[in-house]
Amino acid sequence: MVVFNMSYTAPINRLGQPALTATQIWRCVDRKVRHAEQFVPAIVNTELLSESRTELKRRVTFARDGHPAGVHDTIETCKMYEPCRVDFIAADGSTITNAVSTGPGDDDDGLNSYYTYIFEWRHPEINEGSAEAAAQKQADWKTTKLAVEATIDTMHRLVAEGVIV
Repeated sequence: MVVFNMSYTAPINRLGQPALTATQIWRCVDRKVRHAEQFVPAIVNTELLSESRTELKRRVTFARDGHPAGVHDTIETCKMYEPCRVDFIAADGSTITNAVSTGPGDDDDGLNSYYTYIFEWRHPEINEGSAEAAAQKQADWKTTKLAVEATIDTMHRLVAEGVIV
């Protein structure tokens, strides 16, 4: 079995784009938990199974070949720590964390915010140190970066379309 722990961070507000506020950013994060298919191209459906104020359980369905480990669907527990973090805990115990952080400077309005994904990619079928592991690590890294960038792009699109205010 091989496990890759990877993270990637990018600024949410960039030159040339309308800036998102801290409130809009968290509303987008909350929407991502409930409608993952709008943010992650590899996900085709999100079904909410149960919910409390700070936690929900959902079934996520992936497109064919959409999940690096070949999973078609999975049950996840999503623990929400407003305004900065969501932990997505899969049935196999692996965790994906999405975090919103503030960079240098005085910033209470979210204008200097960053988005980070932290992935624990588990591949029980792959032997550590193998050529297959090296190839999978590259694929997981590509997916890690894409997930952050796609999420930020979707946040801006949803705000621009008025879906998130």
